[in-house]
Amino acid sequence: MWACATEMRFSRLWSNDVDPAGDGVGGGAVVEEPGSEAVASTPIRVTVAVPTFRRPAQLSRVLAAILSQSVFERDFVQLALDIDVLVIDNDPAGGAREAVARLQPTVGYVVEPTPGVAAVRNRALDEAASSRLLIFVDDDEEPTHRWLEELVGFWTVGQPDAVAGKVVSVFPVERNAWLTAARAFERPERLTGQPMRAAATNNLLLDLASIRRRELRFDERFGLSGGEDALFTAQLSAAGGLILWCDEALVIDHTAAERMTRRWFLVRAFRTGSVQAAINTRLARPSRSGLRVRLQCSAGGIGRMTVGVSAFTLGVMLGSLRHRALGAKLIARGAGLLSGSLGHLHQEYSIRRRRP
Repeated sequence: MWACATEMRFSRLWSNDVDPAGDGVGGGAVVEEPGSEAVASTPIRVTVAVPTFRRPAQLSRVLAAILSQSVFERDFVQLALDIDVLVIDNDPAGGAREAVARLQPTVGYVVEPTPGVAAVRNRALDEAASSRLLIFVDDDEEPTHRWLEELVGFWTVGQPDAVAGKVVSVFPVERNAWLTAARAFERPERLTGQPMRAAATNNLLLDLASIRRRELRFDERFGLSGGEDALFTAQLSAAGGLILWCDEALVIDHTAAERMTRRWFLVRAFRTGSVQAAINTRLARPSRSGLRVRLQCSAGGIGRMTVGVSAFTLGVMLGSLRHRALGAKLIARGAGLLSGSLGHLHQEYSIRRRRP
């Protein structure tokens, strides 16, 4: 646990005081250090941002989980925090307003009418102007009880530029044999403290002092494709920022039933490939031409497709579902890379926005 790595014991203080200095740390608190008199300190001001779009039931679940965090308990003494919870609704009609209304003023609510999750995340950066930390969690997730304590507590030890937490998917029905063979919805295992070159924002803490110093924003060209988070965090790393993993800061991803199909998974693999090509192009150093990067992505895509076809063919010959599924995934990912190298960015989320 992160608390074992720090020598200081933080007293609990919840403060809604205005921050007169505007430095994002809020009002006063007390920090006790073993063997010394209590010294004045200030709570860490934190904004927990929940982007949402037409998911009122899921939004209610994630908000209930956030508001029941261990850091809100009366006997919590590990950290001095001043926490704002903010819902940013990307539905111009304000479809999430009713779900949030009964929780106000505890939970803040704003509408960001510009379509796309990148605009929503930029709105979160703007709304958190007086906070030191900004934490993103998705509206279809459910943080575990000590999530916020672990995430912020880990950050206090070394104050990295960002901390990414663990996400585990659960399913409304059992995965079918093909999805299981393809290892669908499985994520790499990492160790706490492991550095990362990029991270998703479905469970991510940002040190806003670092973000402001580097003048980083989410690229709104990725608003309807996704991948804005991978680009943002890769730019943070490229600018010298440190992103660390915290395995104890766990959230549960409630996978929607409509996503548990072979078609959805392969379309997502294609989108991931096209987004990766676009990110590589954006991150290209001045010494490397965009054409060179596109050619490398094209070659990588063709290579993946070739390996995928070989794996799929072997699976047919051997009767191996695992080889067929992994081969199909490689083919889709490679096709996405090739498509992205030609300038096509698959707009996955535009389809969802067209639904009534």
